[in-house]
Amino acid sequence: MTAKSRPDQQKSPRDEKKNDEKKNDSPASPTDIIVPPTPSSTSSEQVVGRRPAMEPRDLLSIPLFTRPHFPKIIAPIIVHDPAACKAFASLRDTGLRHVGLFLHKQAGIDLVPTEHSYPYNDSEQLHRVGVLAEIIRLMPRQKGVELTFLCHHRIRWTRVVSSEPLLTLHTEPIAEPPADLSSDLIKAYSLSVIETMKELLRLGSFYKEQLELLLESVDVNNPYHLADLGACLTTADPASLQDVLEETDIAERLRLTLELLKKDLETTRVSRRIHKQIEENVSKSQRKYFLTEQMKQIKRELGMEKDEKETLLTKFKARLEHKVVPEAISNIVNDEMEKLSSLEPSSSEYNVTRNYLDWLTELPWGVYSQDSLDIARAETVLDEMHYGLKDVKERILEFIAVSGLRGNVQGKILLLSGPPGVGKTSIGRSIAKALNREFYRFSVGGMGDVAEIKGHRRTYVGAMPGKFVQALKNAKAANPVIMIDEIDKMGRGWTGDPSSALLEALDPEQNVSFLDHYMDVPIDLSKVLFLCTANVLDTIPAPLLDRMQSIPLSGYILEEKVQIADKYLVPTVRTEAGLTEEQVEIREDGLVSLARDYCREAGVRHLKQQIEKIFRKVALRIVKDKTPDTEGEEKEEQIAREIEQVKITAENIEDYLGKKPFAKERLFDLTPPGIATGLAWTSMGGATLYIECVRIEGATENNVTLKVTGQLGDVMKESTDIALSYARNYMKQLDPSSKFFDACSLHMHVPEGATPKDGPSAGCTMVTALLSLALNRSIRQHVAMTGEVTLTGQVLPVGGIREKTIAAKRAGVKDIILPDGNRKDWDELPDHVSKDITPHFAQHYDDVYRICFTEGSSEGIEKEGNQAMSGDIDPKPDSVSLSRLPAAVAALRHS
Repeated sequence: MTAKSRPDQQKSPRDEKKNDEKKNDSPASPTDIIVPPTPSSTSSEQVVGRRPAMEPRDLLSIPLFTRPHFPKIIAPIIVHDPAACKAFASLRDTGLRHVGLFLHKQAGIDLVPTEHSYPYNDSEQLHRVGVLAEIIRLMPRQKGVELTFLCHHRIRWTRVVSSEPLLTLHTEPIAEPPADLSSDLIKAYSLSVIETMKELLRLGSFYKEQLELLLESVDVNNPYHLADLGACLTTADPASLQDVLEETDIAERLRLTLELLKKDLETTRVSRRIHKQIEENVSKSQRKYFLTEQMKQIKRELGMEKDEKETLLTKFKARLEHKVVPEAISNIVNDEMEKLSSLEPSSSEYNVTRNYLDWLTELPWGVYSQDSLDIARAETVLDEMHYGLKDVKERILEFIAVSGLRGNVQGKILLLSGPPGVGKTSIGRSIAKALNREFYRFSVGGMGDVAEIKGHRRTYVGAMPGKFVQALKNAKAANPVIMIDEIDKMGRGWTGDPSSALLEALDPEQNVSFLDHYMDVPIDLSKVLFLCTANVLDTIPAPLLDRMQSIPLSGYILEEKVQIADKYLVPTVRTEAGLTEEQVEIREDGLVSLARDYCREAGVRHLKQQIEKIFRKVALRIVKDKTPDTEGEEKEEQIAREIEQVKITAENIEDYLGKKPFAKERLFDLTPPGIATGLAWTSMGGATLYIECVRIEGATENNVTLKVTGQLGDVMKESTDIALSYARNYMKQLDPSSKFFDACSLHMHVPEGATPKDGPSAGCTMVTALLSLALNRSIRQHVAMTGEVTLTGQVLPVGGIREKTIAAKRAGVKDIILPDGNRKDWDELPDHVSKDITPHFAQHYDDVYRICFTEGSSEGIEKEGNQAMSGDIDPKPDSVSLSRLPAAVAALRHS
């Protein structure tokens, strides 16, 4: 049941009488159910004239959820609950007309109950003091009924009689003691209440209408009635009105009513003052507008102002109409417009001000594009534009998911790092498309001028804002996706360090008020999504890298390149070349040969270039064949030949691309002694790294020398010294009788000497190559390794496992030896990358030795290796177990 009442809905007995007389004059509507006091009585005055007896009685209770009612008041209440409506209809039929109205304790706190719920049968939720009300009208509504009550006197409920179907309470009347009209206190309070009511009538028409209705049923000379009238007139909270209703002392009741009236009076005065100020401001603005327009028209008629200046100002104002310009920016714009209107077009300052206003008004102040945070749509967009890249796509979807839960996309800085051609820039476009944002890209490769980031001062001729302001202008939104390309190749000139200037723009704590030198006003970049691309992270300054979230992109394996070429590159390039699928087709074996024998780089840019080369040659061939040299039947045969499809396969691909530059990845079909296969990471992806060792005869006794070539860096040269020291000690432990390292001159070479190489990850490979030479034994075939070796033989983890695994897969490696610390990196590899490769994890170099030399060797070595792997012997070189191997090693050397 919902009980609603408002002060402005309260009715006087005169209005009730007028309404009843009007209804008697016209036929009764079927929706109006009038409950007269007697069959012959239709006047509400007769109803008001009846006074119920002041005696205890059991009454149906109605909870009030807006405010309490006071005696002598007529008020409507709307009831929605079906059970309550049925109960009141039954009450009308039985002739019982009186109910109790009590304020609910949750009034003003909780919402009123819905039309399908009646959760207020709990008597403990009702205040004890209420009013006895008489139902004088019951009218059906669309949902529920409207009851009109005439409130008589105060009552107090003492106990619950029943709670079904409605709450019935036993009530007792509250007698009002006679008021001492001669009391000065009561007189003073009464006069104050009347004066305050008069002041309210003077200030607000709302109170005037209410008071006119209430005065007809209330005697203002009665202090009890006056207190109730004043309280009913206010808009106080339900608890304060309930205090007035429960107060029995007339002086205290008048005081409480006066306080409520004073609060309303003060609120009315403040409202009038605010209203007056608003009217004055609006009037002043309108007056200024009219005078300005008149002045413009007068100047235009007198020829005192040129049309060009007026046109510019009008254009600038029109640009800002639908933008939310901050107050500080708006003041600057207005000042610059006034300045422009007073300048002569021939002055140099005029052009500076005009250009400045042009940039100020072009920026998208408060204009944001609607973000699309639909995960399914974003996933579809990423899959349509990119193949593979599972980790990258998952990271982007996580970013969008977090933004969806937040409700907006906060400014972030994502760094896409990886070899060239893996799709870093295109991924940025995909992210912008998935988010439904504008995309702007600029490259900072080789940039050495800070002004490209922060803008020029306006004092310079030809000054312009920086790249970020230009991006906002072109995107026409304050939340675009800005891609900063080649951030690892940023230069440093005599004008400053641009990478340091980027800190303010990319730092989430600072870019909320980014300051461009040209604009010289704070610009909010906090809603911009920044995407940066880099090939390597080493050249990015540490403070700048710290503000970015790095997303690495590795190279593609053969299978991925074939799928990318088939799904994306071939259709795109074929359309750009003006060809159709009926004219040319590249078979799957042709794509495999193209990716394996011509394009072994980590990315697919060179692959696309080779496909373009094929289609150019096919287009030239088709155009030449279209030139008709004959007529008649021969011409028809020629046209028929023209539509024959050109098929590119592994057999004829050399006709279009020439000889294969990569005949094979491996340098040796059968690896000889002294050579081991390593794995290296480069900025172009992964690569196989061969370590070659040979012994030079004629060495001096007790003098071991090692010569290294291959353009090695300092760290890699240190690895050769460590490898030699460890290999000598390890060989002595394996075979104390061995004299190989006692007097020899060794030469270690890493092929492709023109390519600089550095890093510690070749340590395992170097030790293995030296031991292979000392044992005169080839290592196990199709094995590649990576890992740093210490002087004690510990194998330390290294980086670039994905790239190195891809390089091993490309070279046909079947087994790969990795440091045990890189086990988690191997587990994170996609299945299609780790497929067909068996990993071996090494904590100590003994693990590497067993894999490289014991597999497939003599029976004794296999047995010894199996014992070590099963735990029967300790694999560490400083244990006694190594003394059991010399005989087997000697047999291995002479086998």
